[in-house]
Amino acid sequence: MKKFLGLMLLAGLIFMFTAVQGYCGEDTLSKATKAKLIKELESVSLVIYKDGQTTTSTEHGLTPLVSYLEHDDFDDTFVFDKTVGRAAAYLYVYGDADYVYADTISKPAIEILKKNNIKYEYKKAVNEIKNKDNTDICPFEKLTKNAENATQAYGLIYKKLHPETAIVYFTDDITPLELIKIYETNGKNLTGNVAVKLHSGEPGGHNFLPPEFVAPIVKHLKGTIVECNTAYEGRRNTTEKHIEAIKEHGFDKIAKVDIMDSEGQMALPVKNGKQIKVNYVGSHLKNYNSMLVLSHFKGHQMGGFGGALKNLSIGVASSYGKAYIHGAGKPEDIWTCEQDKFLEAMADADKSVMDYMKGNITFINVMRRMSVDCDCNNNPAEPEIADIGILASDDPVALDQACVDLVYNSKDKGKASLIERIESRHGIHTVEAAEALGVGVRKYKLIEMK
Repeated sequence: MKKFLGLMLLAGLIFMFTAVQGYCGEDTLSKATKAKLIKELESVSLVIYKDGQTTTSTEHGLTPLVSYLEHDDFDDTFVFDKTVGRAAAYLYVYGDADYVYADTISKPAIEILKKNNIKYEYKKAVNEIKNKDNTDICPFEKLTKNAENATQAYGLIYKKLHPETAIVYFTDDITPLELIKIYETNGKNLTGNVAVKLHSGEPGGHNFLPPEFVAPIVKHLKGTIVECNTAYEGRRNTTEKHIEAIKEHGFDKIAKVDIMDSEGQMALPVKNGKQIKVNYVGSHLKNYNSMLVLSHFKGHQMGGFGGALKNLSIGVASSYGKAYIHGAGKPEDIWTCEQDKFLEAMADADKSVMDYMKGNITFINVMRRMSVDCDCNNNPAEPEIADIGILASDDPVALDQACVDLVYNSKDKGKASLIERIESRHGIHTVEAAEALGVGVRKYKLIEMK
């Protein structure tokens, strides 16, 4: 009898281990409620139980999960899903799910849930989730196989489901380490000789991104800081003076610095340009295989605001090229050109550089110390709006649009002066023109770093 009871106990333990392998802690659902929700899963593909309310879906795949994340997260929820693979597990991690039940779960999904302390149960575990025809691994499983984290996986999944929408990652943690993390999450692996295009700052100014802030990301990329000379009087309009300014600001101490037009310029064609048919950039651009455009988002006395699009156009242009863009093809009109023509010329220049780089380029905007004045101003106004965060994307149009939207949607009353500067210069027109040229899209999904 004792032997029989012992065997029964052992069988019970084996059953529990099979059904609840890796289960962390206890959930707050009663057995009756859980059984009812599992039963409901027989007629639907997904059941989400939160605050006593049940949400169901008959749609298969990841679409119902992504749709749910559009308006809510999985915090304090109990999810019952027909099939949970790697991709779905990442979505549950991103949404902070408390508990996940699956009829079928993949072993990689189990590891993801376990690693992130999400309670789980399942009927059957498989090595991988297959596609609809059962002929290969599910495309979303392949897509997220090498994801760095749940945030990146969410971005990859969302982009796959909504190819017309750009992905923009966001964090409000403005630190050097977060700069690296958001670059890694964005997923563009810059290789070869990497240029890091930033603004070296006009001496006297103090809002530009400081060397100690950008040093870790530059070193992470083994990059070279690149700049071009200015087209106006100041301390950066010749290579000699520019190098002195760079040393004064300390950029030479963190990485190699290259003034790309120190030995001249080269012409890039502008396909279907609105105002210019050629863009003059620093000749050293040809020495780089890839580029990180690292921009300080702020106001600008001529462009309305400065972000990725301005850094890519005016920033990469040679000294002559800057005047050429400002004058919409007539350098002599540098200070008198019609405003919208100047803004469209910037978009034209953006198009030429994007085409030249052939996709080997990515963008980060840092929204800190957002004065209404550019970093080219040697006596800028003090910022009135509080710092917002760091954003990253492969799409400079979506990135700048997202930054503008964050300013407008800010609850900080100090935003008024920055908005006035953007609107008084019709700054958004650069974004509009760049989209029309195919540089990127204004429709984006902002995904917060987790």
